[in-house]
Amino acid sequence: MTSGAEESRPSPEEPPHYPVSPKSRLEDANWQRFGATTPQPPAGPAPQPQTLGALPPRQYASTAMTPVAQLALTFALLAPSWFVLQASLMAAYDGLLSMIGLALTSVIVPLMAIVASITVGLPLRFIPAVNRWWAGSARIYISIAAIAVGLIAAGLVKTVRQVGELDGIPYDTTTPDPMLLCCGWLLLAFLLVNASLPLRWTRESGS
Repeated sequence: MTSGAEESRPSPEEPPHYPVSPKSRLEDANWQRFGATTPQPPAGPAPQPQTLGALPPRQYASTAMTPVAQLALTFALLAPSWFVLQASLMAAYDGLLSMIGLALTSVIVPLMAIVASITVGLPLRFIPAVNRWWAGSARIYISIAAIAVGLIAAGLVKTVRQVGELDGIPYDTTTPDPMLLCCGWLLLAFLLVNASLPLRWTRESGS
């Protein structure tokens, strides 16, 4: 029976008997049926299943440097605020020179504060665990802002005595506490430079 089937099967070289499909013709030519070949697994150890612990933690902020737009906005807020603070701390006024000094310090001091804030805040961006704790944390940001505003308010309420002499004219006056004002202002500068978006309210959302 097998020899009869082999004799009845047309040879691949003889003309096809129409109608015939390319599939059936090729099957006859190869003497085998079409079918998907089973892919062989690659040699080597089997891949380990991925677990939740192997997944990278959710990143809320980039570890890159502070954006230029954020730095520009920070300077736009720090410069006038430092001008106001310096004006409130002036114990004596000698006219145009005092205004020039206030204008220069209102540019130089905020720039120095921004550079210092970037330097101090480098661990917040380049240490992954610290970055996940800090980045976008609304609770931390609000706490720091409240402390900064509290220090500035306390400095305005608490007064210190200033005694000296300017151009041969002695003065004896009271001014806000410069230490409290400067500490609150610097803390606010640190927050403005290193804060990031989006905000989150719980620690779990950043893990």
